[in-house]
Amino acid sequence: MSELTEIWTLSSGSSGNCCWVKHGKCEFLIDAGISRRAISTTLQSLGSDLSRLSAVFVTHEHSDHVKGLPMLAKYEHLPVHAVTETADQLSGVDPACIIPHAPLFSVELSRQVKVESFVTPHDSKASVGYVITAGDRRFALATDMGMCAQSVADALTGCEGVILEANYDVNMLRNGPYPLYLQDRIAARTGHLDNRDSAKMAAYLALHGTRRVLLAHLSKENNTPAKAMETVSGYLAEHHIELDVAVADRSAPTRLI
Repeated sequence: MSELTEIWTLSSGSSGNCCWVKHGKCEFLIDAGISRRAISTTLQSLGSDLSRLSAVFVTHEHSDHVKGLPMLAKYEHLPVHAVTETADQLSGVDPACIIPHAPLFSVELSRQVKVESFVTPHDSKASVGYVITAGDRRFALATDMGMCAQSVADALTGCEGVILEANYDVNMLRNGPYPLYLQDRIAARTGHLDNRDSAKMAAYLALHGTRRVLLAHLSKENNTPAKAMETVSGYLAEHHIELDVAVADRSAPTRLI
């Protein structure tokens, strides 16, 4: 009998990002952009506990991905895996917990679970996404990237489920409250992925084995769940592509698989 796999976003958006992965008895986090208390409370609602975690994998050093790390490392003494340039920015995190890596690295957490990084184009010291192999199934998290680089598409090819960024709606961004310099930063090739590019990536993934996509990291000011779903689902329908698509909740757990 194969072991059960669960992957949930515990929080997703500009105010905080955290993903929980469970395969059998192996449990870990990708990012900790919310408080230790919030992570603990949410894990308990899903039938787990902080004491069951074996590691944290960090995508990059921006606060909405790491602000819960210092307390998590202090009280749980978890190994924190990060690219070296990211690790150097993790102020407040016990250095004894940090395990620095080259941009492309792989960690086997158990005989059944492996986590592999891939580089994402984002304006941070370093930025990566992760492919998770759980038994004979593959899943991935790909957020914080300004474009759908071919290297990212190659890494995601064949993943059964993908947590994929759909950060902003172009019209909302350009007509919203952000100053022009910030709009340009977000829309840059090292910024964030807009709904249209997310739709194109979702279509590509569906044609290469992906069965479910969870749209994530939506901007509170420049996007809405309805707009993200409308853009992605509309593009898929227009091209006659079938794919299960959902949107990650900003502050409540949402299940990928």
